[in-house]
Amino acid sequence: MKYDLLLFDADDTLLDFKRSENISFQIILKKNGIIGDIEAFHESYKIINDLLWSQHAEGLVSKDFLKVERFRKFLEVNNLEADPIQLCDDYLETLPSQVFLIEGATELLKTLHGKIPLVIVTNGIGSVQHKRLLNSGLKPFIELMVISDECGFSKPDRRIFDYTFDLLNRSLLSSRTLMIGDRLETDILGARNIAMDSCWFNPDKFNNTTNISPTYEIQHIIDVLNIL
Repeated sequence: MKYDLLLFDADDTLLDFKRSENISFQIILKKNGIIGDIEAFHESYKIINDLLWSQHAEGLVSKDFLKVERFRKFLEVNNLEADPIQLCDDYLETLPSQVFLIEGATELLKTLHGKIPLVIVTNGIGSVQHKRLLNSGLKPFIELMVISDECGFSKPDRRIFDYTFDLLNRSLLSSRTLMIGDRLETDILGARNIAMDSCWFNPDKFNNTTNISPTYEIQHIIDVLNIL
């Protein structure tokens, strides 16, 4: 094979996070008695959530602050009455039970398992990500999952990759490692920061308007096999 190690992002690369988040969000709003335009509420929440995760990646806000603040801000912006701490707790409890796979993810990992080490490197909350991986059925194929919450560094910081290589007891052979993910600003930039090849999973065929250039681009996750 062209590579000795594959690093995968988790959300929206192997796991369909958009679908999981959408359903979980609807469940917790109903549980907390919030009614209205659910689609508009969700779009509002996503904008707030994405901004806070970007700030977290830059070291500007803590994970614990982010978890509750996204719901507090959501309630404030939409003039809604509810307990943001309760919304946070309900969401973190609900999300791991709503797990959906990206089409082709299981087939890809089954095909590669035993032939090349498969590792997940993900920005997220440790307790949630571990439960989601277990519930996805993909855990038997994954050698290791590195989570920003547990190591203290978030993609695109190169230190999360250094941490991963240390756990694997590997020398840093970035030329023999491929990072696969759906986000240019975290997965692909992170790979570039460590001089590692990258594959942009772009199922929606978005135009790349950044200066972040992946080594490869695919629309179907199973097409990783064509690269190897």
